[in-house]
This record gives sequence, C-alpha cells and structure tokens, in this order.
Amino acid sequence: GANTVNVLLVDIRAWDTMGEVAVLVVAATGVASMVFRNRRFGAAPRVQDVRNAGGPDIQQPTAYLENSPAVGNITWLRGSGLRDPRHRSLVLEVATRLIFPVMMVLSAYFFFAGHNTPGGGFAGGLMAGLALVLRYLAGGPYELGETLPLDAGKILGAGLTLTAGTAAASLLVGAPVLSSALIEMDVPVLGTVKFVTALFFDLGVYLIVVGLVLDVLRSLGARVDAEIETEINEQERKAVHQ
Repeated sequence: GANTVNVLLVDIRAWDTMGEVAVLVVAATGVASMVFRNRRFGAAPRVQDVRNAGGPDIQQPTAYLENSPAVGNITWLRGSGLRDPRHRSLVLEVATRLIFPVMMVLSAYFFFAGHNTPGGGFAGGLMAGLALVLRYLAGGPYELGETLPLDAGKILGAGLTLTAGTAAASLLVGAPVLSSALIEMDVPVLGTVKFVTALFFDLGVYLIVVGLVLDVLRSLGARVDAEIETEINEQERKAVHQ
C-alpha cells in the first residue's frame, strides 16, 4: 500500500493496533457501565417505542409538543418530531438531512481507499461517528435509534471478533499471525481489482470506532439530555405553583 500510516497500522504494527482497539472497547464499556445502573445493553430508543407505550426508560412526549406550531407538520428527521420545540433547529435538521449521506459516502471511501490513499478504518470510522453525532444533535436519541437501530455492544463485539479472527486466519494457511495477502481479480465493468486481506482487519477497526461513538452517544449523551429535561420540567412545575 502507498498510504504509509495505514500500512503501519494494519500490517507492520498490527499487534499494537489490536491492543489499541481493545482499549477502545474497554473504554466504551466503562463509560456506558458508569452511566447505566440497571440496564447496560440494548439499542437506542426508536419512534416506534413511543407509539407502543415505551418502557421505563422512555419518557412520553406531552401533547403540546406534538401540536405546537413550532414543530409544524413537516419533519426532516423522524426522531426530531418527539423533541421539545425549544430544542429544535430547522436549519440544523435540513442540513443534517442533506449532509449525512455525503458523510457516509466519504466514510466508505476512506475505508476502501485507505490502503493507498489517505484514509483507513480509523478515518472512515471517525467520519461515520461524526455523522452519527450530527444526527444525534439534530434529532436527539430517538433519531439516533432510527439512524442505526443496532446494539452498540454487538457492533463493538463484532469488530473485536473480526480483528482477532483476521489475525488468526493466517494460521490456517501456515502463515504467521496477522499476515496479509494481495488478491487480484477481474470484475466486470470495473476491470482488474486488487484486494488486500488486511481490509478485513481494517473493517474490524471501523466497526469498533463506530460502536464506540454510538455507545457514548446512547449512554452518556442520552443520560445527560434526560437529566437536563428533568431539571427543566422541575423548574416549570415550581414556576406554576408559585
């Protein structure tokens, strides 16, 4: 590969990279475990959860939020319709709807082209993570659940399993651990395509970075938002009784 940084990460210093991504998994687990006292696992809440009466961790939106003129009948993001109108930004919602697909395409480009050009699993995962952060800021936790309705723990586990499995797979062909091979194949329309087996290792890194961001947003971010909302509601109740 022509990208020296990515080659160092997935080829020359692959063992170090495995240790680093393992630390990321431990960090994500630690953050979520400190925030959640009762239930650690599960995907972010979705709009359908509210329609089905939700669970103990889901707060039902009040009627004035759904009928407020500030919300309107048009929603650019599915989860934004359940947010307090005072916390919504139409400009941010429209911009997120337009920018999010572009960011995900750029994330995929970084991932696939990272072995020879700037990018790689870390860069692609960070770009996808930033896209999720943007979606969360625009639509809240429900929008995060609509965007990626998967358990962050499973994504982290899949990424760590993929990196470890790729490391051990080379032993099946009698090669040293974490060895990579270059495969060339002829694909219709595209022509000759070169494929490096280290891409699977990079995919594991990509999933771990995305899972880390999703876990932090789902746990720490959602909990902070819930505490802020509770504090605002308490202040409003005190103002009414005064």
